[in-house]
Amino acid sequence: MSTQSNSNVRKLRRSGTGPSAGRRLRANWPAELRTNGAKAHCTVMDVSSDGANLLIDSPLGGDAPLWLIVENVGPIAASVAWQQENRVGLCFLEEQEWVFQVSKQRFDPTAWLKGN
Repeated sequence: MSTQSNSNVRKLRRSGTGPSAGRRLRANWPAELRTNGAKAHCTVMDVSSDGANLLIDSPLGGDAPLWLIVENVGPIAASVAWQQENRVGLCFLEEQEWVFQVSKQRFDPTAWLKGN
């Protein structure tokens, strides 16, 4: 048996723990990023309990703390994980349990039974 490492294996960016580990929820929600008193409108394309993928109008500058503001959710402290043109990946500083609740409601396999 070979002890070589497999270079095709990608390291996971998420923690892989918790009830919603790994589940990404398609969102398409209007939102706002705030940093150092500046505000920028954005769209949350998808979200997990650990982070979000955003569509932004202009690139972000600096390493200042960020707050993601989503309607009906309190401000979420985050940092930039990656940035490519008008796309930004955020890493939340604390796991967001509300994402699990939204996902659970949206993907309830017994929902069709409850309508009768």
